[in-house]
Amino acid sequence: MAATAAAAAAGAEVHVIEALDEIGGNSVWSTGYMAFVNSRAQQEAGIEDSVDAFISDAEASIDLLRDHYPVITDPGLLRLFAQHSAETYDILVGRGVRFSRFIPRPLQHRTTRMLAVEDMMGFRRAFEPEFSRPNVRLFTRTIADRLVSEDGRVTGLVARGADGGTLRWNVRKGVVLASGGYQSNPELRARHVPGYLARAPYLGIDTCRGDAHLMAGAIGADLINMGLVLPLVIVSSSFVEDCIAVNRDGRRFHDEAGPYERRVEALQAQPDRCAFYIVDDETRQAKAQLLAQMPEPPVSAPDLGRLAVTIGVDPGELQTSVAEWNEFLAGTSDKDSRFGRVVLPGGRRQIVKPPFHAVPMVVGSNFVSGGMRVNDALQVMDVFGDPIAGLYTAGDAAGGFNPTAELGGMRLSGGFTLGRLAGEAAAEGRSGHVREGTAPKGAHMPSMIGSRIALQDVRD
Repeated sequence: MAATAAAAAAGAEVHVIEALDEIGGNSVWSTGYMAFVNSRAQQEAGIEDSVDAFISDAEASIDLLRDHYPVITDPGLLRLFAQHSAETYDILVGRGVRFSRFIPRPLQHRTTRMLAVEDMMGFRRAFEPEFSRPNVRLFTRTIADRLVSEDGRVTGLVARGADGGTLRWNVRKGVVLASGGYQSNPELRARHVPGYLARAPYLGIDTCRGDAHLMAGAIGADLINMGLVLPLVIVSSSFVEDCIAVNRDGRRFHDEAGPYERRVEALQAQPDRCAFYIVDDETRQAKAQLLAQMPEPPVSAPDLGRLAVTIGVDPGELQTSVAEWNEFLAGTSDKDSRFGRVVLPGGRRQIVKPPFHAVPMVVGSNFVSGGMRVNDALQVMDVFGDPIAGLYTAGDAAGGFNPTAELGGMRLSGGFTLGRLAGEAAAEGRSGHVREGTAPKGAHMPSMIGSRIALQDVRD
């Protein structure tokens, strides 16, 4: 959406290929948390931020991954995002997207910069007018299959239309691959991670198959961080705001909204990895879409005692856990004294409205970090460190930015920010420069992986 808007505004003729039947992808199914650096919202709240402060936070978060995963980061890409993300905030607000409040995450964003979006469908409404421009055409239910290249330059694209027929484009200036990650492709994940992570459930749409990765890899793109697939407890951060989690004893056992890896560790420490999120019916109704995405359906009962019996936990302990949480919310402290939780329900709303619901906690795999290495124009690089002329990428397909996922709010904000820059670069046919320290030493084999969404400036 951001790449389309930027390229169209620059005067390019833009054709958008979308596998689903409407725009929006995972953005409209997401939690809606977005992090911006030195945004107008921060300034109005008296929060001081800077590019260097963000990069420090990002590098600290990424350093925690290095002993467990092979990680390749691109400091220049982090800086590019930080320099342009405040403009993304202004653009979204100008298009009608509304943010409700800051979300504290002090262990990741040591400067408060993460905001909650009021209505994720606002992303679609914000960009729908762009697809009515005379220089934009949208092809829905269309799947990009292959890039066509000649003499090291992308010159075309082949796709399957909604009727199953073959469609071909001749590309004048550029293709932007903005097809998301590969979390919905267990066969692809299995090439890079152990079996339990390859088979693990995920949240969101099922067209994040790694199509862009495969198409770009087929013409020599350098794919990095493909093995960086982070396990996490599958739950929307917005949904977990209103939950507590209890184990088989009916007791809380961790900070439900804390760092992702700590949530996984806490759940895996429970006997048989068995635990439940507890919510009331007001949350179930208000966040039904997010609840519907959970890997396991909720168990419901008219009161907490019967809910405890149904899920096999101690009734008295469950009632005590909920009562203690409600008592904390009725007070004024901003920090849970038991586990240090600081992300609280909107309006400090308690768990009080029956019936009550228990949702099984499941470890899954939602944050896949592998993608293409790019230069400062978001131009895809090949395995020899040279740019592939006419090919750009952004969002979850850009591998050097994705290890920031643990910070929170980065996938959406990164997609909108870098997508805008990639659209501008593609419309101009711009070539970028390789930043020092990002080029590989010597050639190496690319991983193989296809494009759900592609953006073209075309002749016909």
